[in-house]
Amino acid sequence: MRLLVARVVGWAATAVVLVSLLPPATARAQTTASVIHVTETSDWARPSPDPMGLSYLPSRHRLIVADSEVDEVALFEHANIFMMTTGGSPRRGLDVTSYTREPADVAVGPGGRSLLFSDDLIDRIFRVRRGRDGRWGTDDDRVRLFPTKPFGSSDPEGLGYGAGSLFVTDGIDKKVYRLDPGANHRFDGVAPLGDDVVTSFDTSSLGLQDPEDIAYDRVSGHLFLISRTNPVIVEVTLGGEMVDSVDISASGISSPSGVVLAPGSIDPGAIHVYVADRGVDNNDAPAENDGRIFEFDLTADPPT
Repeated sequence: MRLLVARVVGWAATAVVLVSLLPPATARAQTTASVIHVTETSDWARPSPDPMGLSYLPSRHRLIVADSEVDEVALFEHANIFMMTTGGSPRRGLDVTSYTREPADVAVGPGGRSLLFSDDLIDRIFRVRRGRDGRWGTDDDRVRLFPTKPFGSSDPEGLGYGAGSLFVTDGIDKKVYRLDPGANHRFDGVAPLGDDVVTSFDTSSLGLQDPEDIAYDRVSGHLFLISRTNPVIVEVTLGGEMVDSVDISASGISSPSGVVLAPGSIDPGAIHVYVADRGVDNNDAPAENDGRIFEFDLTADPPT
C-alpha cells in the first residue's frame, strides 16, 4: 500500500493526513493527527531539556515527565522528574537521583500507588512507593528494584502499565517485553529474584527500529508506540499486531521519546496522545535546551 502524506495548516492546528491510494473499494479509514498544543519544557523555571518519558497520574490530573539527561547539564536544579498540567504548566519537580540518575521513562503502577522507573544505563526497573509524607521524590520513598537482563532486555527504555501488565520497550533488541506478575502479585523480574512471567514481540516488523516508549489505551485495550528514528505513532494489539500508523513528521517533531494517552488540555472529555520530543542530544550539544511535548488529537474518519 502506498500512502500520500499531506500537511494541512490552519490558524489553530497543524494536521497530518494519511491518504490511502488504494482503490476506493478497499480503502481504509484516514487518520488525522492534529497538533492541539506544544509545551516548551525548555522554558520552565527548572527546565527539562531532554524529556524522555511520559506518564499520566489520574488522581492528580498530572502528566509526569522523566528527563534522564538533565543532571548532566548546567541547567540541573535538583529535579529530573517533573509534574505538569495537561496544558503544560509545571507544578512540581522531583529529584530521584538518589536511586536513578538515568530515568529513561516513568509509569504509574497498579492503583496509582507506585511509580515505576526504567534505567537503561544499569538495566534496572525501580518500583517506588511514597513514604509517610505521601510524596514521591523525598527521603522516605520505599524503593525496590529488579534487573532486566535476566529476561533478555539489555536496553530498557519505555514503560507502560495496563491490563495488569508492565510493558517495556528495548531500543537495542527492537522488542516489547510484557511482564505479568506471578503468585506474589508484584513486579519483581524473573527467577531466581522474582516470579514474573515474560513474553515479547518484535517492533522492527512494525517499522520501529528504536522503540522509545509505549502507552496503554484503556478504551481500546491497545498499545501505542513511538520511535526516536521514526516520526510515527503506531497502534498495536497487546500481541503486537499492527492496528494503525500515523505519520507525525509534518508537526516538526525531531526526536520522539515519550508517549502517553491523557485527557485533552482544552477538552478534558477527549483523550489525546502526548508525545515528548527530546530534540538535540546533549552529548552533541552540551548547552542544548530544546525539549518539547506535543499534544495530538487523533481522529479516524469513517472508511469510504
